[in-house]
Amino acid sequence: MRRIATLAISTGLALTGLGALPAEAASNGWATTGAYSAVKAGGTYARTSAKVTIRGWIRDYRTDGRAAAVQFRATEGTGRHTSRVYFFLSRNIPADLVYKADYGTFFSSDYTSHLYVRECGVTPDRKRTPRCADWQKIY
Repeated sequence: MRRIATLAISTGLALTGLGALPAEAASNGWATTGAYSAVKAGGTYARTSAKVTIRGWIRDYRTDGRAAAVQFRATEGTGRHTSRVYFFLSRNIPADLVYKADYGTFFSSDYTSHLYVRECGVTPDRKRTPRCADWQKIY
């Protein structure tokens, strides 16, 4: 009987601790799913009820006439916030090189209901014309 009472009390205390949600955002992982075989991006996002912030890296697997890039979209209700297309530069043009590099903070938005990402390829010239795949849902 004592064992059952001790188990019930310790379980109740553990569950009480689980009920309190932290005020800070939890970091979650994200990664693109390979719509373009030469492009991969990933990282973490921190989400609260008021804001989402995305950090991460970009990888270009080959020199193929397009620089690896990524774009984000956050939505809430009928509103949407679409980021610019993020890529690295080499000699002031998009880097069409084989690399993996940390970008740091990509994007922040106060729209927090849904977050999407898509892989893009950007022409390595001064025009920087993007061509992007379909949106992939992160959450």
